[in-house]
Amino acid sequence: MSLEQLKLNKQLITAMQDAGFSKVREFQARSISRILGGQDLLGIGPEGCGKTTSLVLTTLMRLKYAQEEAPRALVLVPDKESGLALLENFQLLGKNTDLRYMGIFPGAGMEGQKEELDKGVDIVVGTPDRIQAMYYKSKINLSQLKVFIVDDAERHIKQGFQTIILQIAESLLKCQHLIFSEVYHEKLERLVEPILKHYNTVEVDIESIEQMDVIDQVLYHVPNYKTKLNLINLLMRDTEEFSKVVIFANTKITAESICKSLDKRNPGEVALFKVTRSSYPSLPSIETFIENPEIRMLIVSNEENPITDTVDIPFIFHFDIPPSKVLFIDRIKKETSENNEKLSFSFATDIELILVRKIEQEIGQNLPVEELPLGLIIEGDRKSHKEGEAEEQHETTGAAFHEKKASNAKTYNYKYMERLKLFGKKHRKHKKGE
Repeated sequence: MSLEQLKLNKQLITAMQDAGFSKVREFQARSISRILGGQDLLGIGPEGCGKTTSLVLTTLMRLKYAQEEAPRALVLVPDKESGLALLENFQLLGKNTDLRYMGIFPGAGMEGQKEELDKGVDIVVGTPDRIQAMYYKSKINLSQLKVFIVDDAERHIKQGFQTIILQIAESLLKCQHLIFSEVYHEKLERLVEPILKHYNTVEVDIESIEQMDVIDQVLYHVPNYKTKLNLINLLMRDTEEFSKVVIFANTKITAESICKSLDKRNPGEVALFKVTRSSYPSLPSIETFIENPEIRMLIVSNEENPITDTVDIPFIFHFDIPPSKVLFIDRIKKETSENNEKLSFSFATDIELILVRKIEQEIGQNLPVEELPLGLIIEGDRKSHKEGEAEEQHETTGAAFHEKKASNAKTYNYKYMERLKLFGKKHRKHKKGE
């Protein structure tokens, strides 16, 4: 699709060409016409797929020219840095219009911001907390809004802005609502449903890039930290399969918490990596761990020991998704001397899915999601708690799992490596866009 086929006015097409745009991305092609048609929209896609450009172009196109004093478009951003970057995009693509933009962020005085608003502003970009504070003090008029936008919704959720965003949305008169996010999960759904009515969803996957050669992956999507802890305990129950395991946690506190939990159920089989002043065993190197016949689980803190060399370890677990995608990718890259049956497990909550998405972009493939195993207690799930109560009372050290009745048990018990061989890698890995 050419730029001209986007049905934008000449001023915007010229600005795009001047900015170096030469082709239309999939997200732009699928979303811009819907937005210009006045539909509410949920846009999901990775960084760089064109969400910001679509947001900016459609807002400029809908408003066309400066009019009145009250803002007609409000864009909520998670922080000042994101807001300033978005304002630069408005200035870049809106250079051939007379539309007026303004950023409203914490740190500046409200009176000064109100004075600037009173001069007349068409598009306001701001953080939810400051916009709400200004609105409650009658320092910003939102009665003339034509479009209300939440950008980087997943980051708003991570910062706890959901309630404020819902309160702002509820106070608005009828207008178009747009929400953009890199990932979709349950927390985002709870934000979307009260705001968007009869909306369209545009979702694009990672754009095709060269696929990196990595070891086999398994991703478990879990609701919270406690369920992660239950899951690692349940998996580590299989002593035959998981004979040597390295488990990575983001902080020393989390690493010690994992160690404490696993040691209760597997006494003498767990150690921390290079930790002093701990009541649990500590090993100085991966080599020492490999040579130790008694220790089968080594817990490593990314915070203090961001190691990447685990060539001779058959299983690695990312209990937390590290903030640095480089660290994660360095651990899963396949080396020429690597054991072909090496496997990497990752546990991710809703909040961590954005980090997973960035990793997938970099390696050119999706991390295959595995169903949570039978017998796992899902913390926060009332039914799962009930099923686990009797087991907890019977054996407090076995709280991470409970036995299933024979009639409900799995009829198969393929080991992870056996399943990979049986079903083939094409069923375990997905290239970008599949």
